Amino acid sequence: LQEPHFSSQADVKRIRRADLTILRSVVVDGNEKNLGILKDFRKHPEIAAFLPENARISLAWVSLAPGETLQPHVHDTESMIVMAHGEGRIVGDLDDRMEEGDIVLIPRGRRHGFVGAGAHPFWALSIQFEGRGLYEDPKHGRVHFTGAEGGLQKLLALNESFAEGYRGNAMFQLVSSGELQRREMRARFFDCVQVWSSYFQRAIFARSAATDDRRFGVVFRKHLIEEFGHDLDLARERGGTRPVWDPVLDACGNWFCWKMLTCDNVEKIVLIHLVLEVGGSVISAHAGPAINPLGETSYFAVHDEADALHQELGLELLQNVPEASFPRLFQVQAEGWDMLNLLSKRIAELSHED
Repeated sequence: LQEPHFSSQADVKRIRRADLTILRSVVVDGNEKNLGILKDFRKHPEIAAFLPENARISLAWVSLAPGETLQPHVHDTESMIVMAHGEGRIVGDLDDRMEEGDIVLIPRGRRHGFVGAGAHPFWALSIQFEGRGLYEDPKHGRVHFTGAEGGLQKLLALNESFAEGYRGNAMFQLVSSGELQRREMRARFFDCVQVWSSYFQRAIFARSAATDDRRFGVVFRKHLIEEFGHDLDLARERGGTRPVWDPVLDACGNWFCWKMLTCDNVEKIVLIHLVLEVGGSVISAHAGPAINPLGETSYFAVHDEADALHQELGLELLQNVPEASFPRLFQVQAEGWDMLNLLSKRIAELSHED
């Protein structure tokens, strides 16, 4: 079976310290300055491709005694482990030794755990590149221990992790900042939301029209009927809307519509009910308290009530999905959350533009 791919960095990889380029000196103001040995992570092409250019980095030392185990788990953010002292072993999607100076790249959604080895505890630096640290809030860790559970349980657990990561999106920061109290910014925000709302209507219409399986068709049509016209309601409540053209909004909206024409019915359920409806429920619950009191639109209030119910639609149809099908569902799930995060971030950026 083909392994699932959650991002462009598809596989867990170990990179040795010896593989990094050495820089021994630099020239400053015409004078050569000795550096001893400096190994810049970004000089290695695979590490450079893995590291984001701009991000909130979280760092933590981790240590396991010989024979001590951190059970296999997954999380919704990419991680990098830098072995500083001692030796151990990574298990899960990759089974390999870890020695001092090794760098382990772990894409989000990949199953991994660690075992201490050697005569002494190992110490390693655990680095994440977006949002809060994995255990920054000990009561709500951003990890899920996989155990021997089935594909559906893992799919749903991953979705909870993706939804938690979504709360770090710039759109949530915008809503929490109080800036939407300004009428001009609020107008730009809803103009962009209007674009996405229209694309969502097209996506659920295309999904319903493109299936000839009665089991799925009943669910798809029910969802369409309950959602139909919400974009028009938003425009009517606001007294019209200004057209917004943005290539990122357009690309993201069209991506979901295209997937409704090219994915199979199970993949469509994942994208609509696990990604878009869960994401919509998260943002509606967050934005509603800030937007609803203004009395301009009931858009978020309506979705706060409906999205939770719509999440459950179709989940029964996932109960009998063969285990062999889940790798591709993990992939489309991760891609969907990537696109929703990009879309939401762009809405926040455009809301700040005059």
